[in-house]
Amino acid sequence: MVRCHSFTGESLEFKETSRGNTDWEPSNGFRDMTYSVQVPINVFGILKPTGCKFLRIDNRLPMKDLYQFILEDCGGQKPVLILSVYGGAKYFTMTERLEKEFIKGVIDAATMADAWILTAGIDNGISKLVGEGISHYRLLQEYPNKVKCIGMTMWGTINEDTRLELKNASTNLLKPISERQIPDNAQEYSETIERNHTHCILFDSGRLNEYLSDSQRHRFVIEACKDTDNNHTCYAVTIIVGGDLSSLEVLQNDIEQKRPIVLIQGSGRLADVLAMLVEQTSNSDRNQHQNPSKQEIEQALRRFYPSVSHSDVSTAKRRIQKILQEENRYLLHVFSMNRDKNVVETIFKAILITTKEKNKVEHDQKNKNESLEQEKRCRKDEDQLVDLTLEWNYFDGFLPILQAQQDEIMKIQNEIMNLENCFKKNRSTFIEYFLISGFDPSTLIEKDDISCYQKFILELYVKAYNAMNRSHKSRVDTLFGRLPLKSIQELNYKLNKFVGSFFGPIYSFKDETFNNRVKIDLNYHACTCCGAHRHVESNSELQVINNIIEYDQINDKYTKDHILCDLFLWSVFMDMPETTKILLLHVRSRICAALIASAIFKKYSKLSQTVYLKQKFLTQSLEFETYAAMFTDKCYEYNEKRACELLLRQIPLFGNVTCMQ
Repeated sequence: MVRCHSFTGESLEFKETSRGNTDWEPSNGFRDMTYSVQVPINVFGILKPTGCKFLRIDNRLPMKDLYQFILEDCGGQKPVLILSVYGGAKYFTMTERLEKEFIKGVIDAATMADAWILTAGIDNGISKLVGEGISHYRLLQEYPNKVKCIGMTMWGTINEDTRLELKNASTNLLKPISERQIPDNAQEYSETIERNHTHCILFDSGRLNEYLSDSQRHRFVIEACKDTDNNHTCYAVTIIVGGDLSSLEVLQNDIEQKRPIVLIQGSGRLADVLAMLVEQTSNSDRNQHQNPSKQEIEQALRRFYPSVSHSDVSTAKRRIQKILQEENRYLLHVFSMNRDKNVVETIFKAILITTKEKNKVEHDQKNKNESLEQEKRCRKDEDQLVDLTLEWNYFDGFLPILQAQQDEIMKIQNEIMNLENCFKKNRSTFIEYFLISGFDPSTLIEKDDISCYQKFILELYVKAYNAMNRSHKSRVDTLFGRLPLKSIQELNYKLNKFVGSFFGPIYSFKDETFNNRVKIDLNYHACTCCGAHRHVESNSELQVINNIIEYDQINDKYTKDHILCDLFLWSVFMDMPETTKILLLHVRSRICAALIASAIFKKYSKLSQTVYLKQKFLTQSLEFETYAAMFTDKCYEYNEKRACELLLRQIPLFGNVTCMQ
């Protein structure tokens, strides 16, 4: 069987008898180093049509080499997150609602955080569910990042037909033997690989009918997390869905390495056993825990594993006791559909709590003896967590980190970077926090001059566009136009196109046609309102002109009001209504701003090609029109005369338009 399984050549019996050893008998056990030989890697290639890259390798290969090989194949893009999804190989119970939420959460986490997903790689159970979810994601791809999903299984686990198919699909010049190598009546597993994975690694130990232990995955994750070159940090999270008692090995390895674990409650078997025990031995706030008793563990096991033998229950009981020790409880997190918002937030919460717990001793012992290197490391970890909260739009994880940094020297610089990322990634909740906290958005501009301001605005349009998903980009391309803009003057053209020709240029401090016209009219003693000429006192004329010049000089400076106005228009043009609503509360001339947003969205509705988008933009237009009416009503209640003046006066911040226009 050994000879048939992996290679051809002289049998061990023939070799021994040739040496004159007539008493040789086959061994009862297979010894890797004695009965196996190293051969060139000759089974590798790409399966069509899914594009799954497969590779058969020696299971003794150093894991560092395998990690570097996959990293190079991914273009050198290191993973920020390793998601190990393990559990039910064949049997797990999940409702359709839970299944959809789980798959959506895993794929969202993978796309937003540049994660690698690790599974058992076979075409059943949770591996199949993840693979099919990735397949659906490819068809409905919204994000530009491709999900990287790596299946790890044994060459001897898959059936002979699959092995033969992989050999025939190999692209190597040294073709492996491609005829059937085991008899048709030989008993073997019926497993095959899940073909929607991006990579499938098949470890060959020389044995048939052997499932992979957790050793390879465990060592692979260690290598990924050890790669800290160029200040890179990789987080690792394990998700348990269902699972039999053999999955306890995965949990034990993660506990040993202090890696967070997410248990999907409602998926059955092991995940539900552990989730139930965690809930039973924790308080309502889940911040105080106690060790479960042997009786509680046995009752849970008997409930979900009624047919398991007494010896297996005893072994599992000891392993679960070790896993659920009080000092390990911060690593265990339960996702419940009835309680938690989504899987993505549960994953990030697990990372956040684990990282904070690891750094707790260092943070609590800040004293004179603490090295500067430790301080930098803690700061780096916190900054990376902030980046993850922005990527995943997880404000509840972002807030405590920022509050803890309030007294730090680097707070201002970090907030500038964080706020810029918030705008780029369209994180309205984060933007609201910064603005309410009194943070001045004008500090986003490097220097206090017009060229830097114009550069910032143009770059913001491009950065926000690049961070959008595919459908959002398509809307912007169709309605607003292609990016990047050639110059800041194009925004003046866009405002004229979408709001009206009466909207004066606001992105040019040199070409103020309206002010120039007023100066000329005053110079010729003309009244532009009625067309009649009237003379004014020369001193009065000079004073008016000087006032206009002084006003222009003041407005040459880029103030907080200017950037709020520009950010507001940017959010409207880029179709970010939630961010627009936040900025509307902070921009001056809210009535005019709301009406401008309404006008642009109404124009977008007319230009849209689908019924859905037409209705979407029309709804947004009516919403901002309603806001403008509410603001006007409040002003009218306060002072009727002033309210009328507000509607008739020109707004320099918005191109000298009036609300009536």
